[in-house]
Amino acid sequence: MDADLKGLLAKKPLQSLPVKGFFENYAVKKWLKHGDFLLVCGSSDYLWAYLCGDNPEDLLSLLDKFGFETLYFANVEEWMLPVLTHVRKIEWKLTTHRYYLPDQKTVEPSDLLFKPLDPSMAQYIFTHSAYKDFTSEKYIKGRLQKDVSAGVWIEGELAGWGLTHDDTSLGFLHVVPRYRGQGLGESILRFLVMEKQARGKPVFVNIEPHNHQSINLVKKLGFSFDREVSWVKLT
Repeated sequence: MDADLKGLLAKKPLQSLPVKGFFENYAVKKWLKHGDFLLVCGSSDYLWAYLCGDNPEDLLSLLDKFGFETLYFANVEEWMLPVLTHVRKIEWKLTTHRYYLPDQKTVEPSDLLFKPLDPSMAQYIFTHSAYKDFTSEKYIKGRLQKDVSAGVWIEGELAGWGLTHDDTSLGFLHVVPRYRGQGLGESILRFLVMEKQARGKPVFVNIEPHNHQSINLVKKLGFSFDREVSWVKLT
């Protein structure tokens, strides 16, 4: 990421969290600016156009200039949807609430032993994912290669795990059903937070609004609500 783009993103530290995270690991293929609005493109599983700004007229002008070179958009806030769909329709939309951990917050370590997940485990993790319609085994393998992950084994069985999404947010938190109710999910999340902080990286998560259990967990650990965002595929 070039210095000019970094400087522009730094002006919106919370809104640009996933933009900066994504382009830590994936090359910027194109970026455009109109007024104070930014559109930044790069490929993980798809060619994503990340949006960052707060002016509808700037966004509209930027989209006209962009020409919908991709139909996949990320970091989409609710007010942006009418602008995105002025000539297009939505094929699918995944909406989440973003929570971030303020820099001054810390978490207590777990007494469990965690190990990073090997990329060869991608198929197993994909099989147990609740987001098969939005992800792939290849995508998960890439995340295991590029960022932090954690697995906990009980009597030789992988009982729970967590890793990151392509915007570096913590996610894919999963505990095998028979091991639930023992606090494993919280322990995994604590470990991942500590790994991120040890690397000097921001810590944030994206949680679907109906997932009250996960929302209560991150609030317990000191996360603060930022905003509602969506991933959108247009037609």
